[in-house]
Amino acid sequence: MTIDWTAIDHVVITCADVERSVAFYGDVLGMRAEFLADGRIEIHFGRCKMNLQPAGRAFGPLRNAGRSWSANICLLVENGLDPAMHRLRRHGIRIEEGPVEKIGTLGPITSIYVYDPDDNLIEISEYRSNA
Repeated sequence: MTIDWTAIDHVVITCADVERSVAFYGDVLGMRAEFLADGRIEIHFGRCKMNLQPAGRAFGPLRNAGRSWSANICLLVENGLDPAMHRLRRHGIRIEEGPVEKIGTLGPITSIYVYDPDDNLIEISEYRSNA
């Protein structure tokens, strides 16, 4: 079963263990990792990306130096939540909540929630067909 990820432009998240995070997003969720010459790692899916930033190393504005944060990211799928739930279970990833009804940017969505290896909350959602 494949997951048809559809939207987000990019998000930067800080990772305690970048290799574990690459395995989670690459192996578990089936996204593509790209390793850049400057040490950054981009995780690509659909027309979007996430940048994985090692803890203690900041990229971008100098103001980021020494800062750490967590993320709450909502990723959209097009072909229903079943392929995502199947893949998560196959990899032993606990679904924390869902499917539950929520409101997305464009209207009603159905969502499931999981945590990545750095305890970032990942919401996987689909827009309801009657929306």
